[in-house]
Amino acid sequence: MLTKTSEKGNKTEYVYRVVMLLKRILRKNNELEITKNTIRLNQAEIPVQQIEKIIIEGYFVQSIGIKLYGRKLVSMDFHFRFKNNEEINIEELKQWANRNRIKVTSGRIFRWI
Repeated sequence: MLTKTSEKGNKTEYVYRVVMLLKRILRKNNELEITKNTIRLNQAEIPVQQIEKIIIEGYFVQSIGIKLYGRKLVSMDFHFRFKNNEEINIEELKQWANRNRIKVTSGRIFRWI
């Protein structure tokens, strides 16, 4: 039997998840800018010192996740795909990561909303 408190908590969590999912669906295209010492994805700027690794998931359609130090999961804001020239862009991202001594792995990206 659920109490009123737990029912309210479940509804709040459900509404939060729906809002975050809608935000992700309605979000415009990602804007990626790579500089010598940072990556800017949309409005978030990430210094290379905070990046633990870059994860590439998939083969035919690849998605990229940027995992930060101290985090177990990849933030929704740091997960993206290239729309055009995917192979060239991923290769350039790998070269940038190599120059900055950032590990690039292939595997599953575990994200949180």
